[in-house]
Amino acid sequence: MEKTLQNRIGYAFIAILLICFLGFYPTYISKFPEMTGFTSAHHFHGLMALLWILMLIVQPFLIRAKKYQLHRQIGKFSYILMPLLIISLFFVSRAGYVRSIKTMPEADVLAGLTNGIPDMFSFAILYVLAMLHRKNTPYHLRFMASTGIMMIGPGLGRFLIVTFGIPFPIVILSIILLTTGVGLAWMIADIRNKKSPFPMGVFVGIGVLTTIININGQSAWWQGFAKWVVSVFF
Repeated sequence: MEKTLQNRIGYAFIAILLICFLGFYPTYISKFPEMTGFTSAHHFHGLMALLWILMLIVQPFLIRAKKYQLHRQIGKFSYILMPLLIISLFFVSRAGYVRSIKTMPEADVLAGLTNGIPDMFSFAILYVLAMLHRKNTPYHLRFMASTGIMMIGPGLGRFLIVTFGIPFPIVILSIILLTTGVGLAWMIADIRNKKSPFPMGVFVGIGVLTTIININGQSAWWQGFAKWVVSVFF
């Protein structure tokens, strides 16, 4: 099972890239070259996210081709790329706050940050665990794959909003539940195949926590935390 997973997971990341393309084409890619309404923060984030998913695609195929040295060299590049991806998430969240606070109630804008701030911590946790377990292939693969699963959300979410007109809050919650469900299914499969449930269990735990945060965007504890983040970092 593990060998088959290593050989095929690159194709799953290609599918995620296609989902992102479909989701972002109407609202972002098709706006090229004018890109009216977008800031440098959006372009920076788009580039970092693209590089990350491309890295996730390339790495399994390098292992399959037994290009281990090149795989390790690209892996070292991730030490730079992941921090930049997290920083880009911060700048996009900040740009969204600055834009929205001009026209929306503060409580709604702070609630909207449940869609950005948790992602920064989620990516960081999954990546750190992947690097700590880089010599444990099953763990490393699953933690890195989890960062790819997280990328289903932005592309699929925009596709659902643009194509079917589903309200943004419903889409966000649905995407969180979907990606968490993928992690849960993978964890159950690992248990059935007598593999450790730890990696995907961490991902499912992150998904559950993110869901709790998302549905409590208007709560006093989140409003207070988000207001502190804004006052200190924005």
